[in-house]
Amino acid sequence: MVTERLAIEFERTGKAQVSLRVSGRLERGTSALLEGVLRALRDDSSGVVVDLSDVDHIDSHGLEVLLQAEADARRRNASVEVTGVRESLRARRSPLEE
Repeated sequence: MVTERLAIEFERTGKAQVSLRVSGRLERGTSALLEGVLRALRDDSSGVVVDLSDVDHIDSHGLEVLLQAEADARRRNASVEVTGVRESLRARRSPLEE
C-alpha cells in the first residue's frame, strides 16, 4: 500500500507574489490540500506561482486543480503560474503507446 503525501510550503515574495512550493504526489487523495490553499488565496491580489519541481506524480485530479486555479485567476484578472514541471511528467505516456 502506497501512502499518498503532499506538502506545500508558502512564501510571500513581496506584495505582488505568493510562491507555493509543492512536493510529493499531486493526485486524487492529496489534490484537495492544494485546492484549499489556492482557494484561500483567491481574494489575495498577489499573483501565485506554483512550483512543482519536487512533485513526482500528477494525475487528472491534480491537473484539474491547476487548470481550475488558472481559470479562476483569469476571471479575476490575476495570475497563477505553474513552474518546475519535470520533463518526465510532461512526456508521460501510456504503456500502450510505447
